[in-house]
Amino acid sequence: MANKKFFLLSGERSTLPQAELRAIVETYDDKAKFEIINERVMIVDGRFDLKTVLKRSAYANAGGNLLTHCKIEDAEKSIETIAFDEFMEDSVSFAAYIFNLSDQHLSEKMESIIGSAVKKRLPNAKVSLRNPQKIVIGIIFDDHLLLGFTDYMAKRIWKLRRPRARPFFHPSALYPKFARGLVNLSHVKEGDLLLDPFCGTGSVLIEASIIGINTIGIDVSMKMCRGSMDNLKHYMLESLGVINSDALMLPIKNVDAIVTDVPYGRCASSRGIKTMNLLQDFVLQADAIMPKGRYCIIVHPNTIELNNLDTFEVKERHEVYVHRSLTRAITVLRKR
Repeated sequence: MANKKFFLLSGERSTLPQAELRAIVETYDDKAKFEIINERVMIVDGRFDLKTVLKRSAYANAGGNLLTHCKIEDAEKSIETIAFDEFMEDSVSFAAYIFNLSDQHLSEKMESIIGSAVKKRLPNAKVSLRNPQKIVIGIIFDDHLLLGFTDYMAKRIWKLRRPRARPFFHPSALYPKFARGLVNLSHVKEGDLLLDPFCGTGSVLIEASIIGINTIGIDVSMKMCRGSMDNLKHYMLESLGVINSDALMLPIKNVDAIVTDVPYGRCASSRGIKTMNLLQDFVLQADAIMPKGRYCIIVHPNTIELNNLDTFEVKERHEVYVHRSLTRAITVLRKR
């Protein structure tokens, strides 16, 4: 189990959480193997840094290096055989956390079993719920237990970056969690260059910048460009540029990824161009500036299908319900 890790995904009723995790992992290890345990639990066998994935992800609530995967009835015996002293020092501070997806009331019992097993191997180890050096993490689901360890628990405060919390607001702005997920779908690494050609209030630029991606934003509205820069500055972030220009005449020669939410609906401006025509024309622009094998992530109404493209392969399509009159589609394109 040396390279096996497991993840607990958020409970959104969408294909997005699994797809996002897969994309992040493949960014660092394109040979990783994935096992879907259920819609919220995945095991991944690959060479990548667990903390990096958890810090980047919008939809992975927790994760650990896998120690055991067993039936609940065998859990105590299995936990007692784990060599905790192989990855913990004797004086370590630790905590045990159980995520219980079942209807069985077993969390406290499992945490107690884990604590006893750790103390048996490491007599000087101390429990610290506030600031543990190591965390033993478990997931109970159906009649199974996944158990592992980590030194990082994801702590995300999305509300601090919600559209209404920014100095510049517009009703069409994307929420930070969704924007982060889109960035991760694009397979960008730290230092890569990401373009949002319809950047609006800067949601994508903000989330990409936080995880170390270089960004360029473009918007046909000068008001949006200024607002986007104000929002970036508010979070002490920088973009390589926010350009007042037309996305159908891109003033850029080369980027590593494109992530964008095209204008549609009453609150967005596409300067009178129909969304389908806008998408078709934009894909031609994207083709000219993207290297082979790179990703273009486009958000659009689910009534539109992006297919039969000469230079892009449609890798995935996801749908996210927004309200009665809007369901967003996310089309993941890969340059042929």
